[in-house]
Amino acid sequence: MSTTHPASTPRPVAAVRLDGGRLCLDFVNTIHDRYAANVEDYVQDPQRFIAWSVRSGALRPGDGVRAPRTVQRRAALMRDVEALREHLHALFAARVDGVVAPASAVRGLDRWLHLAWASQSLGADGHMHWRADARDARLPLKVIALDALDLLGDPGISRLRRCANTSSCGWLFLDTSKNGRRRWCAMETCGTAQKMQRYRRG
Repeated sequence: MSTTHPASTPRPVAAVRLDGGRLCLDFVNTIHDRYAANVEDYVQDPQRFIAWSVRSGALRPGDGVRAPRTVQRRAALMRDVEALREHLHALFAARVDGVVAPASAVRGLDRWLHLAWASQSLGADGHMHWRADARDARLPLKVIALDALDLLGDPGISRLRRCANTSSCGWLFLDTSKNGRRRWCAMETCGTAQKMQRYRRG
């Protein structure tokens, strides 16, 4: 069983790869080497989560969202981050494997969808807008939940894949290649590593 632990020297958020092809998949992929014995959590604290949210587009730079200040609220935010991430991983992994998604994962996403809808109001321009009181550290989770719902209902989800490096990586991505045969989360990382392993064995 993998154990998530803070990296001794966390990689900069700007260096975290966004290879999933959708916001919700990039969020699921904030666990580095999901199937390794020890994994690195890219968003291991509220500040990194907010920074990643801005980088990935879950937040806009002008949203003015800040990390919670109190220990209790910071801990509660990270519990929500980790729970939604695991629910989405379970939902999307079930699609890849062609099995029924766990009921707990469905309920977990459903909760965030209701929170997202309740946090918006219709503007005079005919579009839905986030209310001012919803612009807090949980806003990215609501945005991610809505993106996940959109992907689950998109015919393009048939191109949802898991990285072929199943010994450690476990990242999910949309295969947008012309021939639909993309195997790796990224050729520069897992693809190259697997080629080197085959070369050494040969």
